[in-house]
Parts: sequence; structure tokens; C-alpha cells
Amino acid sequence: MSERPLWEPSQALIAQANLTAFARQAIRRWKLGFNTYPEFYAWSADHPEQFWDSVWDYCGVIAANKGARVLVDGGRMPGAKWFPDARLNFAENMLRRRDAGDAYVFWDETGFRRRISHAELQAEVSRAAQAMRAEGLVAGDRVAAFIPNMPETAVLALAAISIGARP
Repeated sequence: MSERPLWEPSQALIAQANLTAFARQAIRRWKLGFNTYPEFYAWSADHPEQFWDSVWDYCGVIAANKGARVLVDGGRMPGAKWFPDARLNFAENMLRRRDAGDAYVFWDETGFRRRISHAELQAEVSRAAQAMRAEGLVAGDRVAAFIPNMPETAVLALAAISIGARP
């Protein structure tokens, strides 16, 4: 068996990758004295609080409160708590894009494919949230459903989360 990889990205693709942009930003922010992927990977494992704080900022997480603590009980897996003081709405972060780019690409076992854009996802979640509110659901309520793994499942979960209910 060959030890060669099946595919390697070109230098141009590497330079354009989101991971490369993120690594460059983190390296500048923390004034790290290296610039290779193996060194960046080692840093991410050795400094998880700095790494995940950088991920939060690079990804532009929307939150009412980020909190000062990034990691509590980091040596306990499971049991570690990431950003334990943060207050955010997952749906708000998932639905912030409203463009024609793919939010979901669904393929089922029969080969059926369906693409849902960010704009379509936001519109579907909005309709579902309005229907939930019309039925009297409010923040703090629990919502449960027995439905298959399909895009509508994510739409309903995001709708419940967007109004503060717990799916």
C-alpha cells in the first residue's frame, strides 16, 4: 500500500483556506513565533483557552455576553465547560446569513437531494417560529417531536431555539 496521500491541496488553495486565515489571525493576536501547521496544531492542543477564544472571535459569535472564562475544568473530559458564562442564542448565530449560499445540502438514502439556502432557511425558521408562538409556546417551554432526520427537523429545532424554547 502506498504511503502517498490521495490528494494534496495546492499552495494557492492552502493560502485561500479559512483555516489559513484563522491561523494567521491567531498567530498575530497571540504573537506566536511560528508559522507552520504542525506548530499551530501543537499550540492549539497546549493552549486550548487561547485557541478557542480565537475561534470565538474569528467566527464572529453573536452573544449577549461572552463572559471572561473560556474553559473550566479543562482536564475533565467529559465534564469540561466551554465559555460557561456566555449568553447566546444558537439560532441567532445559525441564521445570521441571509444569502443564496447553501445552509443545508440534504441527501437521503434513495439519492434524493435538496439544497436549502441561508435565505430559505431563515424564512422557513421564521414561519415555524411564528406558528409556535401562535400555539402559545414561549421562552422556557420544552418542544419535542418524533420526526426523521431531514431539513425540516433542523428548521423546527432552530425555530424553537429562536423563541427561547428548548428542543
